[in-house]
Amino acid sequence: MKNYFFLSQQYFDITIYQYGYEQCISGHTFGPGMRNHYLIHCILSGCGTYRTHSKDQSDEYHLSSGQAFLIEPNELVHYYADQDTPWEYMWIEFDGIKAKEYLSIAGLTQSSPIYHPTSLKTQEEMFSYLKHLVDCPKLYPAEVMGYTYLFFGALIRSSKNTYSLPKNNIQDFYIQSTVDYIENHYMDAITIEDMAANLNLNRSYFSKIFKKGMKKSPQDFLIQYRIYKACELLRTSKMPIVQIAHLVGYNNQFHFTRAFKNLMNLPPQEWRKRNRIPS
Repeated sequence: MKNYFFLSQQYFDITIYQYGYEQCISGHTFGPGMRNHYLIHCILSGCGTYRTHSKDQSDEYHLSSGQAFLIEPNELVHYYADQDTPWEYMWIEFDGIKAKEYLSIAGLTQSSPIYHPTSLKTQEEMFSYLKHLVDCPKLYPAEVMGYTYLFFGALIRSSKNTYSLPKNNIQDFYIQSTVDYIENHYMDAITIEDMAANLNLNRSYFSKIFKKGMKKSPQDFLIQYRIYKACELLRTSKMPIVQIAHLVGYNNQFHFTRAFKNLMNLPPQEWRKRNRIPS
């Protein structure tokens, strides 16, 4: 078994938490349980079973080499290796502002969590990028991120369920300009009106095209970006919570704590205890 934690958290499009490899023993099992972030398991050999459980239904998938399966955050799942031919797999745990978008483009969702490759060649390319991460533990953070982006690019390109990518247009420009605006002004008291005014657009029209492109409202994106920035400070500094709240655009610590808990499922102080990088 190999397991590597990625401690550099200054990347927000895709935030990596860990990745690894395991040759499972017969009947090796996880769950039923939940994960805090997205995970993708890529099956190298052998077989196993993956079960998902929701309020409405439970689904069971029997999987083998060349396939992969997605675990969504806070989703009740159960997976276990076959008794006769237990699976061997690699995994990567991640989150981030663009995570859901990339997964959706690849056709991986809560209702459709299984990766089916278009061909053996494209599947092997996708697996090779993750394998490089697992086999080369001394990569620099920028190299880890580079191979991760290559992994997601190959995932999208090789998946049978990939959606057709739209051609670049003026709406794409509006969305990217807004992301840039938020990156430069998230610490200020900016509003949706400010974002729309930056593009000389009507608020209603702006909100509609942003949500269509990013799968979330401008306000939700801003909150998420601020909270991820707060996570970086909580992990790497000893600054008091109230100071961090101000630095990421919250003048009211109560409002910050509520937004943080809604997104991260823990209050800031408790999250810091669990994720603090030792100095």
